[in-house]
Amino acid sequence: MNLKENFLKVNRVFLLIIFLLIVFYNLYECNSFVFFEYFKIKFSSFNSFQSLIINTQFVSNTDQNTFCYLTVTEVITNQYGDPELYQLYLPRLIRIVLQQFLIFLFFSWILFRNIKIKNLFYNLNTEFIIITIFGATLSYFVVSIYVNFEQNIYIYIYLLFSLLKSFIIFNYLNNSSNDLKLFILCIFPFFSTGYGITWLFDFLIYYFIFNFFKKYKYYKRNLIFLLLVSCLILSFVSSFMNSPSIETNIINNPSDFESIIDNVDFANDKRTYLERKDIRYLRDNISNLENEEVGDSVINLSKNLKDTEYPNRWGIMVSYLPDVRYHFPSALWYLITFFLFFQILYQIKSTNLIQLKKEINTSANILIFYPLLSVFLGLGLFFNSFSELLFFLTRRSEIITFGEVQTWRGINTHYEVFGNLQLFCFCFFLLNYYLNRSYKSFLFASFSIFPILLSQSRFNTTVLFFLLFILLITFYKSFIKEIMILILITALIFQFIPTFERDEPFFIDQESSSDAISSDSINNNEFGFEFISDRLNRTLPWAMFASGYRPNTIELLFGHGTGGYLNIIKFTEQNIASGPHSIVLQILNKFGIFGVILFLFGVLKLLLTNNFVIRRDLRLLIFFISSILLSLELKTDSLMLTDGIVIFLFNLVNIFILLKVVDENNKVSY
Repeated sequence: MNLKENFLKVNRVFLLIIFLLIVFYNLYECNSFVFFEYFKIKFSSFNSFQSLIINTQFVSNTDQNTFCYLTVTEVITNQYGDPELYQLYLPRLIRIVLQQFLIFLFFSWILFRNIKIKNLFYNLNTEFIIITIFGATLSYFVVSIYVNFEQNIYIYIYLLFSLLKSFIIFNYLNNSSNDLKLFILCIFPFFSTGYGITWLFDFLIYYFIFNFFKKYKYYKRNLIFLLLVSCLILSFVSSFMNSPSIETNIINNPSDFESIIDNVDFANDKRTYLERKDIRYLRDNISNLENEEVGDSVINLSKNLKDTEYPNRWGIMVSYLPDVRYHFPSALWYLITFFLFFQILYQIKSTNLIQLKKEINTSANILIFYPLLSVFLGLGLFFNSFSELLFFLTRRSEIITFGEVQTWRGINTHYEVFGNLQLFCFCFFLLNYYLNRSYKSFLFASFSIFPILLSQSRFNTTVLFFLLFILLITFYKSFIKEIMILILITALIFQFIPTFERDEPFFIDQESSSDAISSDSINNNEFGFEFISDRLNRTLPWAMFASGYRPNTIELLFGHGTGGYLNIIKFTEQNIASGPHSIVLQILNKFGIFGVILFLFGVLKLLLTNNFVIRRDLRLLIFFISSILLSLELKTDSLMLTDGIVIFLFNLVNIFILLKVVDENNKVSY
């Protein structure tokens, strides 16, 4: 199907949706639909178009018909009488259903647009039914560890759409031989409103189950995958030894509160994240709380260890109680995302270059929406104000404020992970242009420079200029025009974005490094890594980690568990940072020395693989560039975010594609 046919098909669907909406709102006599109201007043005059800024807020009541969703119930004006806030009628239940339905349509369109609808039901069989029931049961019990569904209706909605996800993935696997575009979709921060857990969680569980048993023999021989599974299993040893936690005992037996806490050293006991002040609060209030309220109170107190707010962006990736069960969701996410990663590597290796070009081009057409959405939602407050609903985000995207907020994160929840991803996207778009030379693919690469610099990450900006320099000296004969355009675009944008105009140190003298770090941020302790951490602005989180990392022998070898992090906060003597800010430190804490060794072994095996025939000089160049890109993770909390893990793996996929392309070109040259 060519581009024109696809465009017409999308237009027909879009027009059909608009027509159905008009009929629906006319049928229920709904007035003041939010988009109509916004555009009506926005285009009423030139002054309104230029200066009018309108925010939105969801409410659960309306004076109109119960079905008049997304209508304006009240307009809040400023002191000049101009509207500044629209209160929109959309109850939470409907928000959940609407968003689940929109994501379902989006995935169906992306994965099934070349498949006839009637063919989707032909392959349904007993295998599909058994795996769907098992997958839905597994995902519900794992998700319910972190998600409080509150009412049965939310459980039914979750299970209904979980079954639909199984239907999607089953048909997709029966009609596709390459999963690269599915992997690209996992990079987007898709979240379900009201649930607080990624929409992709049970989706990839089905993907894993449908695939694994068919390819069991292959993975039985895959050393890295077997070591990874062993690493995940061994990481449970520490949390198993600390179960049940003091918190769990209190929740299960609130009447025995005094006997449970008797003789517990709360400052040093690894079986609890509760503090003495929390115990005093519970002692005064536990008798007045219902059993369910006791659980909520204990969990909230545990999560806010040392008065540190537990960020929503961590979700299932950080265990807020020491018990082993709270590590299951993150462990399962590691397993299924790494399984998808290995599938991608296998498919890239076995796919011919012509087919790989098509897959990369299709994936680039999906990936470009990440920077596009980030910039679009960063410029306009109206769409930004309900971006979490329409674009399935865990919270609103961030407005671009040039020079004011120097940690712009676009549609992500973490600005460093966002900045890293934009750099990886730039590399992917360059590979796409190399394989599929067109104005569109070059435009993708050019545009991706914009969000890299907008994130105002000094490290990413430095790496970007370094990559452009490497491109210039490597391809000056064949791509000199394209490279010069990229350099000019970068230089031009760089003039308007104050990347290096910050107080924190970066290019500094060793003598001045101690003065550049605030004395209020860390104690006077010296840990030995300041000559690096000062320049990366990582002294505070690394010092926090060094102070709080107190493993026993088992924890040193195998880690504190896949959800480990609050153990660092519990024991640290430094000011609290939002994370250890280093993937190596995260691996050490979660998976121990075994995990660190496996990480280094896996990366080196990928970079030095003998599966591809590559000239020595080119292999050294690729190894050098890859090392620079991987060094971004030395200062990033990727493993604490569900999408961050896939973004980290995306970098490795880029490297593997580069090795494949160079290998294929080598064969052609022979």
